[in-house]
Amino acid sequence: MARHLKEYIKVKPVIEFLIALSTFNVFSGPLKNRIKILLLIFCNIFFWYFLYTHLTNTINSQININLMWTLVMWIVLCDFFLIMISNVFKRKKFHLLMQNIQEVFDGDSEDEEDEEFEGVFQNHVNYSMKVFVFLNRWEIRLMTCLMIIAGIIFRVRKNYGLIIEINFITSDNILWRESQYILQSLLGSLTGFFGLSMNIGLTFMGLAIITELNILNDHMKLLNEKIKNQPNFLKKVIKKHCSVINNFNLFSEIFSETSFMVLFANCVSFLFGFSFLMNYSSDIINYMLIVAGTMLSLHVCILGEVISIKSENLSETLYQTNWYELSLKDQKMFLIILGMSQREYKLKALGMYDVNLYTFVQISKVAFSYCAVLYSLSQ
Repeated sequence: MARHLKEYIKVKPVIEFLIALSTFNVFSGPLKNRIKILLLIFCNIFFWYFLYTHLTNTINSQININLMWTLVMWIVLCDFFLIMISNVFKRKKFHLLMQNIQEVFDGDSEDEEDEEFEGVFQNHVNYSMKVFVFLNRWEIRLMTCLMIIAGIIFRVRKNYGLIIEINFITSDNILWRESQYILQSLLGSLTGFFGLSMNIGLTFMGLAIITELNILNDHMKLLNEKIKNQPNFLKKVIKKHCSVINNFNLFSEIFSETSFMVLFANCVSFLFGFSFLMNYSSDIINYMLIVAGTMLSLHVCILGEVISIKSENLSETLYQTNWYELSLKDQKMFLIILGMSQREYKLKALGMYDVNLYTFVQISKVAFSYCAVLYSLSQ
């Protein structure tokens, strides 16, 4: 078995779980995954209900930091549920794209015979797997740490306190009150895991698109050399390019609504986070909200940026080809590839807004500016 396939097979169970969670697929797959998904969803539903109960019972009272934290957590959790519901309707597209990614990672039998191509192919796949493993391991760990620290702060600082309310159990017992703080921290951690897991599943598919673009770019770089020995090499390049376009279109359809809701959650986190910082600048938990908002959307924006850059590189690589040395038949085929390479590969939220680092910076600037204006008016 090729080395790159070993790396992929190692993380495949994790990927299958992330995709199943994103699409709420509890009807197929390993029983362990289905139970984990159901438990995770039920816990988040309970958390949503407890937050909503506390929100409705305190909304008419004085606006304070406790109420605002309850509101931001409730809005973000609603956003996560909307992302999952949107993905449920795209379940077939998820499965089709995953099948196509599997075919890409399996490799081309002709490329496997070429040691140069095989080495480059393995490097690209292994790199994408390393990035995925890093994100999956450390982002979720970081989010869990943030939620645990937040739980401790909510317990220690009286003005934060409980943001959940379990109205069907009424007791003044100190043990029960402490148990609510533990439950609040646990449910908050599960919510962070829920949202990040869906994002990381999306990130894996984006990394697969980037890997395919890199492989196609390497084929184009060797066009001058390989066309002399392999007359059908141009056909192979066209085939790979068609595969890239097909997979990118599938990913764009999956990504469209999801990316908008991720950016919305990021915007909400920044709006509340900057507002909290202007009023409670000494509280570390408010900085943590900014970090959490960044974790939700930054890697999604980076994906869009990298895919756009890699697609532009295809045109530049193709322009360096000695097309004038090709036969008339190959020149016609070259024109087809040239036309395909000039297409823009840009991820868009709702098909309208570019998803890239510029968008992330703009959201940060708008959120900060809006909070600064409100703060100055309130003084």
